[in-house]
Amino acid sequence: GLLRSIGCTRRQVFWLIVGEVGLLGVFGVGLGIPLGYWAAKSNVDMVSATLSNLYLLSEIATLELPIWLYGLAALIGIGGAITGALVPAVDMSRRDTRSLLASLTLHEKISSLAPVTFIVGLGILALSTLWYAIAGDTWQHSGFVLAVALLIGIPLLTPFTVRSVCGLVRARSFGFAYSLKGLGDRLQTTAFAVASLAIAVSMLIGITLMIGSFKRTLEVWILTSLQADIYVAPLSYRGKGGDSTLDQSAIQVLTEHPGVRAVDRLRGFRAYSGDNRIGLAGVEMGLEGGESRFPLLEGDPALAYREVVKERGVFVGETLARKIDRWVGDELSLYTATGERMFKIAGVYYDYSADGGAAVMDLSTMTKAFGEGPINSVALYLHEGYDPDTVVDQLKSALPNVPLQIRSNQKLRTEVLKIFDQTFAITQLLKGMSLLIAVCGITLMLLVLAREQIPELALYRSIGAKRTQIFKVFVGKGLGMGVIGLLLGSVGGVLLAGILIYVINRAYFGWTIQPHFEALPIAQQAAAILGAAVLASLYPAMRASRTPATELSKEV
Repeated sequence: GLLRSIGCTRRQVFWLIVGEVGLLGVFGVGLGIPLGYWAAKSNVDMVSATLSNLYLLSEIATLELPIWLYGLAALIGIGGAITGALVPAVDMSRRDTRSLLASLTLHEKISSLAPVTFIVGLGILALSTLWYAIAGDTWQHSGFVLAVALLIGIPLLTPFTVRSVCGLVRARSFGFAYSLKGLGDRLQTTAFAVASLAIAVSMLIGITLMIGSFKRTLEVWILTSLQADIYVAPLSYRGKGGDSTLDQSAIQVLTEHPGVRAVDRLRGFRAYSGDNRIGLAGVEMGLEGGESRFPLLEGDPALAYREVVKERGVFVGETLARKIDRWVGDELSLYTATGERMFKIAGVYYDYSADGGAAVMDLSTMTKAFGEGPINSVALYLHEGYDPDTVVDQLKSALPNVPLQIRSNQKLRTEVLKIFDQTFAITQLLKGMSLLIAVCGITLMLLVLAREQIPELALYRSIGAKRTQIFKVFVGKGLGMGVIGLLLGSVGGVLLAGILIYVINRAYFGWTIQPHFEALPIAQQAAAILGAAVLASLYPAMRASRTPATELSKEV
């Protein structure tokens, strides 16, 4: 406004704003690229361990980033900053000088547009949901469209939400109610900080709920599926389709232990079903209690196991069933040594273990269809009274020169959950970064508010307001932003978790995750968010509280 009043043209104002934001983008890229490289380098060991456990036999030795990636990062940083500045720059360049000099005019415009942006936000959410229901369900990437629509819709809902919440407050004293009322009066500044925090909270809660639900589902699945007392496999065996096998003499030593009452042999290899290469496993389906080892997503357990044992049927993992769209009652084609054979699908079981899908049949059925073959692993069931850990030590002593993994049920469960935690540990960095950005936004917005309200604050000081009162008002503003951002973000987080669990997860992995809400982690995160909002407001509050009464001007 001052520049326009001394002769600057609209074009000059436009390029001034764009240029300043572009410089900020350059500074951001200058800080972001080294910090990003440091973060990646610091997490190489963690990611390497995860990949080695799940997919590879070798570790990642070094961090390699192509040159073009740095260029892309710079383009996103600077280009994103400039793109974000275009609409405000156009708006400021078109305004008359008088309105630019009156800050409340800007806030009043945002307030008047709040219902419009709210309707647009709801429209985006409704249209994306309708699109998914009609056509998006068949497209693998549709979940990301829903997620992006959600993350666009939340900021559009923010101005009206802030105005509505703050409009309910009646400020009768110079306290928290007054702080909230001030947020609603200056939407031009506060709405963006609240929207940023709401997005961060949505990501934080959404990912937390998804990971918590997945872990709980995995725990239940492990508890049901891993029923043997001891599991034995070659050191290099990596699940269905592995090439490593157990020597028959080693199997005999294992089965002859006096504590072993039953042995479940597993033979696994890769087979072809049409054009799909799948993991195929043969196990002793006739063991007592065997029907509970494969929890079924589809099919009657008693009938399904009878068909698998007596009628040469197969169980198909959920991942494979979704991939080839074959369910109970359909047939699975498998290429055997004598040609293609069809096997009736007796049940579809929950499967979180195989990459690309798997099928399971009775070991005798596999022998008839594919011929005799070596055993890849065995599961041992012990007589009552035998301690699994003691038997593990005895078996290792009996086979000192044989490279085997001999693990008790409890140890195997612990290792599986440890790998799970390790797999998702990297998300802690992403969640922390998003929250840090939002907190920085609160600090920046409160500093802007403190600058805008200098005449108002000077008036309060001149009529007797204490510095501690003004300090508390600004801390209250930060807390108010945190509360509203937390409310909006919680709704967005639940919706995002639903998209991750029911849409993206099923489209890419074919797994069923049972939703599970655990209150303690969410409560801890909510407390951390509100605490971060208060901390973010301390410096701006200190700056605002130091405003002297001599700053009083005619603007008040």
